[in-house]
Amino acid sequence: MLDPNLSALGCVSSILGDFGPQALHRPDKLALIWEHGSRTYGELRDRALGLAAALRDMGLETGDRVATLLFNRGETFELYFACAYAGLIFVPVSFRLTPPEVSSILDDCRAKVVFTEPDLAATLEAALPLLGHRPRVVTLGREGGGDAFEALAADTAPIGTPIANDVQMILYTSGTTGRPKGVVMRSLAIAWCAMQQVTQFRHLDHDAVMMLNAPMFNTAAMNESSIPTFFVGGTVAIMPSRGWSARRLAEFIARWRVTHLLMFPSMFRELIQADNDAHIPLDTMRWWYTGGENCPPALMAEVRRRWPHISLTISYGSTESGMATMIEGDDIEKHPGSVGRVTPGQSIRLLDAEGRDVPTGEIGEVWTAGPSVMTQYWEAPQLDTETVRNSWLKVGDLARMDEEGWIYIVGRTKDLIISKGQNIYPAEIENAVRQHPAVLDVAVVGVPDPEFGEAACACVMLRKGMTASTEDILSFALQRLASYKKPRHMFFLEDFPMRNATKIDKAELARTCARKLADRTVGA
Repeated sequence: MLDPNLSALGCVSSILGDFGPQALHRPDKLALIWEHGSRTYGELRDRALGLAAALRDMGLETGDRVATLLFNRGETFELYFACAYAGLIFVPVSFRLTPPEVSSILDDCRAKVVFTEPDLAATLEAALPLLGHRPRVVTLGREGGGDAFEALAADTAPIGTPIANDVQMILYTSGTTGRPKGVVMRSLAIAWCAMQQVTQFRHLDHDAVMMLNAPMFNTAAMNESSIPTFFVGGTVAIMPSRGWSARRLAEFIARWRVTHLLMFPSMFRELIQADNDAHIPLDTMRWWYTGGENCPPALMAEVRRRWPHISLTISYGSTESGMATMIEGDDIEKHPGSVGRVTPGQSIRLLDAEGRDVPTGEIGEVWTAGPSVMTQYWEAPQLDTETVRNSWLKVGDLARMDEEGWIYIVGRTKDLIISKGQNIYPAEIENAVRQHPAVLDVAVVGVPDPEFGEAACACVMLRKGMTASTEDILSFALQRLASYKKPRHMFFLEDFPMRNATKIDKAELARTCARKLADRTVGA
């Protein structure tokens, strides 16, 4: 008899198969590999079904939250698919957070069970007394599941019929308010996004080996790279969380014969530096993509020059939106600085402050809509009202679109600097300064200014062994920028504060600059 409550099946749980293995999977095919283990598709599905039954046996009900505080490891996906089968909501928590930050997330989602491991157990133990409830804790082993976890995965009576639930996962993003935002990831949206990406990720098939080169608490690892690979029956390889270096990345690529990879622009810079010391061929690679931060045209051109056998794609989007645009191959250099055109299945509009479409070539705020776009945050109605309108999502970026539909991001709405009545977009300054041969990276923020109201402050990281003065860099930048865009202040830093492990925390950077400027004033 057909049960109307099962109507939501055919989404995330169907990736491994709801009532039997799906057509693109072979039980003996390698599905997952990581530093301390591996799983075939048969093993992954069987263990996920066992964990699903064990979680329901604990008394969890449909829609309850299951959290993880784990480093990158394969068991995370066993729990992810177990939640899909059991009708539960999966919540991966950042291993970089402090106990108060962990407690804030666990309290917000009211997790019933938390899975952790020995090197993170102290953080969790310090967080638990701060909660308004006491979740059950399961501790995995350092290099394996451990007795408690393995007993759950080996449940002798695996769940027979998957239990439908509209929500698959909550991903918490740090945002800029200081309070984490829980992005509600619907099962259907995840499945739709994965199918979009199967059409966009070149050469992605059952022979592909996709490496997760990002922490497994954000969308880059838990949504973008992994799920489309599972869809087509490829292999997901997991880069260890700790000890990242370009040389170590190359070693794992060679060991696992990786073909597909996500790289953030800052990682490309380190890879190029390592390649300067000793050539890194990356012979097995076929395709990589980048995004998540500014992608300087000069850097993208250098990546393509050094590794011409690897197809490059630049994507643009957010945890809330999925991949909204893309640009690939020769178009990257034909349209320098563009994040591409809108992806199939997605819509983009650029609106002014009154919600009207801006003319072609004018700057407007990015709004996007489509089946993969988030519809709500977790229990944050005020945030929903500010961000989602009639199924359209406000991304928070400013952009312009040319007559052929190519989109150029000029900055974050909140990062816009208004100096003496002039709009200054940090990305324009950053792109100009990054072209200086001594500059490794740059971030531009606005700081209070008694004369201009606000002024641009450039924070510069120099390449190892190279020197440059403020005057050198400003003179170089002014050959590429209008004079009113010139940074009024500049600091040389060793590193930048980061958020979500991949993005520069410009709010914190602006506070650092303001303190440095105040110290200058006091010392003057």
